[in-house]
Amino acid sequence: MKYLYTLLTAFIFLDFTSRSNEFSPFQYERLYYRKDKPAKLAINKELSHAKGFPCDSVVGMDYIGFEGEHVYMPIGKNGYYISSIKKTQKLSASQIVRLNKILGNKKTYENPSLVACYEPRLAFIFYKKGEVIAQTQICLSCAQLRSTAKLAGDSYGDLMNQNAINEFYKLTNELGLTN
Repeated sequence: MKYLYTLLTAFIFLDFTSRSNEFSPFQYERLYYRKDKPAKLAINKELSHAKGFPCDSVVGMDYIGFEGEHVYMPIGKNGYYISSIKKTQKLSASQIVRLNKILGNKKTYENPSLVACYEPRLAFIFYKKGEVIAQTQICLSCAQLRSTAKLAGDSYGDLMNQNAINEFYKLTNELGLTN
């Protein structure tokens, strides 16, 4: 009887685990940088969101920017795009102004919210003359962001407050990005 009970428990467990993987909304995909259509990089570490910098266009994107404890910008050092980009949307001129006001405002970083996940799912790529001059990744869940350009706190990574998070949600909803 004991043997039958153990065997029955094992079958139920195996059946449950096989079904739970089958219906899981979070299918794991290993991240990699695609080897097609590389971007032209002209990343300038002297750029600062606090001072503002001219750009021709900005593209917002939904993507997965983390794998375990590793974090990835949407475009790697070699110019290749990450495999996890789900959607991209070009910003209008007024949306670029709003984005720059959020990123370049010192008040964005006052009294920050803090949750320690840092799983970026939102990014903005800044272009000038067809070249990528900066990229910024954001995790709205924990209010953290990192950028190749300096932020208003004179660093490349910072914490935001709830007002800034709310502004990002408004902007992403306008763009149809889900984060």
